[in-house]
Amino acid sequence: MARFGQGAKGTGFRNPGEGGGKAWDLPRTSLLGVAETRIQAKREFARAKRYGFPLTLAVCRVDRLDRLADLYGRDSHALIQRELGRIFQQKSRSTDLVGRLTEDRILWILPHTDEEGALVAAERIRSEVEQLDLLSGKKAIRISLSVGISVHHGGETLFLDTILTLAETALERAQALGGNRCELERVRGESTKQGNGSGEDPGGEGEEGKEES
Repeated sequence: MARFGQGAKGTGFRNPGEGGGKAWDLPRTSLLGVAETRIQAKREFARAKRYGFPLTLAVCRVDRLDRLADLYGRDSHALIQRELGRIFQQKSRSTDLVGRLTEDRILWILPHTDEEGALVAAERIRSEVEQLDLLSGKKAIRISLSVGISVHHGGETLFLDTILTLAETALERAQALGGNRCELERVRGESTKQGNGSGEDPGGEGEEGKEES
């Protein structure tokens, strides 16, 4: 059980500039910083367009995070960020990239992932966050996560900001519907609701995409 104010050292994610497997040294949250997240999103988007594979962008936000910070202080925000980093590290693939998009939003980049795979992966993270045990003093705190998803298919002539905006739109819809859910915004205006039920993962962690030379 994690406690507010308790230190936690993350081991980080792969260094995308040096291939799979090597970890970033990010002891505070195990999440990429805002600037680095943007750089890696542009790089993965360019790769997806060049090689024609699907790329998922998922924007994630803890529900009612501002209220939690008001009630329990900034230490609660820092701990939540660290716990989210730990969950993403454990439950996502080594080819995925996870970083801060803004102070309160996380961008999850999933190469070689289509709509079906994205919803399964997002549900896995959402469920894990829902089961977190956090303490403020002697009081147990429960949090939940909303995830907005959009997928770029390599053949589409779109911009990164277009896909990101669609993911943000899906996130806003998820939180407007009460939070603790995953929503998919399709490029052509269709939306898919995942809700907050547990989805079956037919492929476990899934097959990692291979870098093409």
